[in-house]
Amino acid sequence: MKAKNSTSFSKLLTLPIIALTLLTSGWADNLQGQCKPSIKIDGKISLVDGVQHFPFWLHSGQTLAIASSVHSISVIEFDQVGASLEFANVLSITSTTPVAVPSGKVWKVESALRASTSSTYTSMTFQNTGTYTFVVPGCAEQICIEAWSGGGGGGGGYYRNTSPYPIAAGGGGGGGGYGSECFTVTPGDTYTVTVGAGGAAGNNQQGGGGSGGAGTNGGQSSVGTLLVVTGGQGGTGGTASGSSGTGGTGGTGGTTTALNMAPGAVGLNGTWLLNNWPPSGAGGAGGNGGAGGGSVTGNGTGLPGSSPGGGGGGGAYLSGSGGKGGDGKVIISW
Repeated sequence: MKAKNSTSFSKLLTLPIIALTLLTSGWADNLQGQCKPSIKIDGKISLVDGVQHFPFWLHSGQTLAIASSVHSISVIEFDQVGASLEFANVLSITSTTPVAVPSGKVWKVESALRASTSSTYTSMTFQNTGTYTFVVPGCAEQICIEAWSGGGGGGGGYYRNTSPYPIAAGGGGGGGGYGSECFTVTPGDTYTVTVGAGGAAGNNQQGGGGSGGAGTNGGQSSVGTLLVVTGGQGGTGGTASGSSGTGGTGGTGGTTTALNMAPGAVGLNGTWLLNNWPPSGAGGAGGNGGAGGGSVTGNGTGLPGSSPGGGGGGGAYLSGSGGKGGDGKVIISW
């Protein structure tokens, strides 16, 4: 059986191939992260959510496969006989592995049957500290990650409770870092997602001489090895002895090697005073994230950092424990 119009093979395919090029070039970046029905032609993704995109004409050597949210692809196969096309077969392509058009054949891609189930969300947010498992949805070939690590805890103050009473305030915790980047992935792959906790506050201390407790470092946030953001460092405690003292040192901010990044701000140093109340160091702001805990004076406890990633403020005087760092967060989009 011959096709009704026995035009030359080159003329028959010229317009469809031009249309195919326009449909596939430049669309892949926008489609890879979406759960919309799409197919792959020669490895490039084409959206097929409407009849206006059909038909596609493929010649021998080209490949066809399901990309996402498609159950099957309907194809009419023709034999190329000289300058004519003769009907040969009706095919149903159900493979996600590219299937090549055989030598001497021409495929007319007629339609695609949408899968009965598909993802109804396009992102997941992890904002409670801990470890999770993320499975790449069947419709995603690219995921974009944003991650904030935990901010460092503020250092505690120290009060020398014998004359001449030097008092030293703690340093602020460093802010957690921020990073974002997109990655090519395979549906079904699993990644461990870690949301870093804010660093614990350093305790206040008093006695004949010594130091307040140091704040602990904020926890790192990560998605497997794709993107890792280190936590902000804790501020150190104030130190006092004899008739002098040293304010605690502010912690450095968290960092990352992600393509788009914002390091956490450095926590400020605490100060000391003789027989008076010195101000503590403020916590560093999280990279593109939460504010650091502010400085306190007097009989004050360090203020906590805001989430995501703000560093805790340092503590001052008798009740001068540091502030806790803000927790991190991870967002995965596709």
